[in-house]
Amino acid sequence: MSSFHKRVNERKAILASTEHNVSKQADSVQTSLLFHDEWIISKQEEYVYRFHHQQLPALKPNQISISGVKLVKEEDDIIIIAFLRNSLEKAIRFEIVDIWLVDGSGRAWAKKAFDLSVLGEVPALSSIPWRFLFEENDKLAESIPDEEWQIVFAWK
Repeated sequence: MSSFHKRVNERKAILASTEHNVSKQADSVQTSLLFHDEWIISKQEEYVYRFHHQQLPALKPNQISISGVKLVKEEDDIIIIAFLRNSLEKAIRFEIVDIWLVDGSGRAWAKKAFDLSVLGEVPALSSIPWRFLFEENDKLAESIPDEEWQIVFAWK
């Protein structure tokens, strides 16, 4: 897990598909899937991420979104695999971001501040998978839902 949280001075994104076009239809934007240069994944993992990316709903123009696709419980910790999505026409940079794990009714189950500056620049019209580790002390409830959960930005 530590290799995913190294400070990175520069970031070079690798396209996950041969299609470089971003589909814009009506008032929706389909993002291109990119991988952080620190991620080393197998072809099978790339295929799984590509599948999850294709299943995500299109964004409206000018949105920044986080979409969780998998929750993994490891002992007392929770790992969320999610896509950070940018439908802006320009690249963005994150700093420290509060992220919450909520149930289907919006009740918070865990929260943590993540240093997303390690991502570097998130290109325009792109989507990047990332892993979020919530540790035991980040939990707000004893049990974490297996179904009907979401990972969300906690805007102040």
